[in-house]
Amino acid sequence: MSQLKSSLIFDLYTGNQVLTSIQQKMLERIELLVHDKRFKELGHFMRDTPDIEQLLIDYVLLDPTDSYRWDLLIGYERLDRIEDYDRVNAFCRTAFSYHPDKPFYFALALYDIGWNDFEMDEEVIEVANRLIEAATPEISALICLSMSKVLRHKEREYLQMAIERCPWAVQPTFSLGEHYSRFNPRLAKTYMEKGVAQLALTFDDSGEKSKPVIGFNPHTWQRDVCNELLGMDMSWTEYKKYKRIIK
Repeated sequence: MSQLKSSLIFDLYTGNQVLTSIQQKMLERIELLVHDKRFKELGHFMRDTPDIEQLLIDYVLLDPTDSYRWDLLIGYERLDRIEDYDRVNAFCRTAFSYHPDKPFYFALALYDIGWNDFEMDEEVIEVANRLIEAATPEISALICLSMSKVLRHKEREYLQMAIERCPWAVQPTFSLGEHYSRFNPRLAKTYMEKGVAQLALTFDDSGEKSKPVIGFNPHTWQRDVCNELLGMDMSWTEYKKYKRIIK
């Protein structure tokens, strides 16, 4: 089987051709919370309800051409206290096989490379390089960031590409600073200072600016994940760590 597809979700599927009555009620609850934009409550419901994962797996495989179903399932796997990155990786790869026009699934699978026997090969590199050029700036930068971690001999090249594709993403800037810290401390500090300056637009030195807890929004979770992994939603603790480095 291609590295770009995993059989895991099919192994977990109950095989039912329709949702059970209990599953249907859970799904109706999810849809009501989404419709009413009660995303914090939705996050709690999805974390705390037994058998919710099985519902989402069955729901996907009743129609895997519906990307919204994949978003519910993969978003669930990344929720706090769930965080099953083995399944995130496997499900993203299979979602991408059904939706090759949605490069976010590939980007997220690549970010968690190494899970579930997903390894870099020529096919993965070819798809990654093609999507870097075709995807949105955030997704392109996320792919570049992941490639820089795996292809160490091209680390600098991919990090610079990430910065060029998405200048407002701060993690590639910090990562490039960490790369240079091994042999050029002065240049490393320059990149660290640049990253801190970008984050200063979000934070001030009096404390962390409050951000509302929005829970899980299946309509925005892809953007939210990109913001998290690219450092745009970096925590106050991480921000202060980088500020200490440049002093």
